[in-house]
Amino acid sequence: MSDLEITTKYAPPGEEVKEVEVGDSSYQEFLILSQEFQGKRLDKLTRKIDWHVLPQLIFIYLLSYVDRTNVGNAKLFGAQVDMKMTAQDWNTGLTVFFVTYAIGGPPSNMALKRIGPKKVLPFILACVSLILIGSGCASNRAQWFALRLLLGLFEAGMFPGCCYTLTTWYTPEQIHGRTTIYYCGASLAGAFSGLLAYAIGQADGIWGYRGWRWVYVLEGIFSFIVAMLAFFFLQETPEKQGKWLKEDERRFLVLRNKFMYGGEKGASDDTFRMKDFVTSLKSWHNYVLGFAFFSTSVAAYGLSFTLPTIVKNMGFSAARAQGLSAPPYVFACFCVLLSGWFSDRYRMRMWSTALPSAVAFIGLLIAVLTVTHKNLVPLSYIGVCLAAGGVYCLSPSIAVWIGLNQAGQTKRAASIGLTIFIAQLGGIVGSNIYLTKEAPSYHTGFGCSLAFLGAGCIVVPMIYWYILGRINAKREAMSEEEIYARYSPEELQEMGDLSPLYRYER
Repeated sequence: MSDLEITTKYAPPGEEVKEVEVGDSSYQEFLILSQEFQGKRLDKLTRKIDWHVLPQLIFIYLLSYVDRTNVGNAKLFGAQVDMKMTAQDWNTGLTVFFVTYAIGGPPSNMALKRIGPKKVLPFILACVSLILIGSGCASNRAQWFALRLLLGLFEAGMFPGCCYTLTTWYTPEQIHGRTTIYYCGASLAGAFSGLLAYAIGQADGIWGYRGWRWVYVLEGIFSFIVAMLAFFFLQETPEKQGKWLKEDERRFLVLRNKFMYGGEKGASDDTFRMKDFVTSLKSWHNYVLGFAFFSTSVAAYGLSFTLPTIVKNMGFSAARAQGLSAPPYVFACFCVLLSGWFSDRYRMRMWSTALPSAVAFIGLLIAVLTVTHKNLVPLSYIGVCLAAGGVYCLSPSIAVWIGLNQAGQTKRAASIGLTIFIAQLGGIVGSNIYLTKEAPSYHTGFGCSLAFLGAGCIVVPMIYWYILGRINAKREAMSEEEIYARYSPEELQEMGDLSPLYRYER
């Protein structure tokens, strides 16, 4: 019998032994290793991964994300006035960031797949750090625009790179919960940046520098030091990681990643191939979830850019607004963790997107209806908290969902990068809809956010869930004998998530 026609016996925990015909000799090796890595040994390996991989990703992602939340704080501390920029100039500076941010994601993720996260992610953080330092020294509109363009280009690879890296370490049952843990770096960055900006801003005037300049320069220096350390201590993917993993552990993780996405028999070729990148461009999943991601960005970025100003317009001073902008992000952090636990516990990917969207919708609706009423400040603040809590759940939810429904590491990396490219186009919209002249009601901003949340993050995921159910049911109706009679093992592997053996996550 050839390597491509192996029959073996396998018994998943709690099930009777059954014979399985597989089309890849590595699957037999995976089944043997799966028998060894069960119970306490599997739990021990998972905890080892959690300790070695997650903390580092959380920290570097937090540092890279701080600028996007600090740009609103810099405005409150006088950056716009110091650089003699109009309100439209400021919005333009926010917009140009997303132009290069959208462009930089896909190629960065392809480079990460080929070179590895240990080199790519620290390089990204180092470049972002230097740009932050330069931003703290900017003195006019032209310099600010140029630095924002560069910042978007280099920062683009951090989120999709972290998402892809996690898919190489965890199973579909674990990935959302772990992604939300590291993504908490984004919500914590909102709280951290507000408090840090408030503290550093007190240095206003020291050595002739305004407070907002100190915020950028000090954060940039610290991030650069961390980036240099990350070149030595950041973890690789399982294929390249060999220091703290035993050889059988490493091999098990590599094979698990190959066979567990889309069902154990839906194997995929995980070598780097440019044609998989081209295939990802043709996948309709990317554009459906990409629209949901686009809608999320409209609400998320618009809110993060203007939250300190919204709080200030409730009647608080700029200094108090900095501090009061932190609690909504802390609340968002707890919501993100709860969403990840729910998604992995019940494997309901649609509800982990639609339910937080509904919460964000209600929160934004409360905010837009009450923000102009001084006697309803507490209710407005609750609305802002609910909006942040719901919106921040959506990015990891959608990024995980697209990763689960793409077979093969190259295609998965390209698809995550592509959907995030589409998402950042939403950032261009989100950074321009909260108009200064409409403060504090922001009818255009809130109205657009509500429309996109309702259509893109509630209705579209439900339609997508229904379509996936129909596809899975059609594939379930085909017997394995019928499938193997129609397709060779090589053809099934080449088909990836289009294979009738593949099951989409709903």
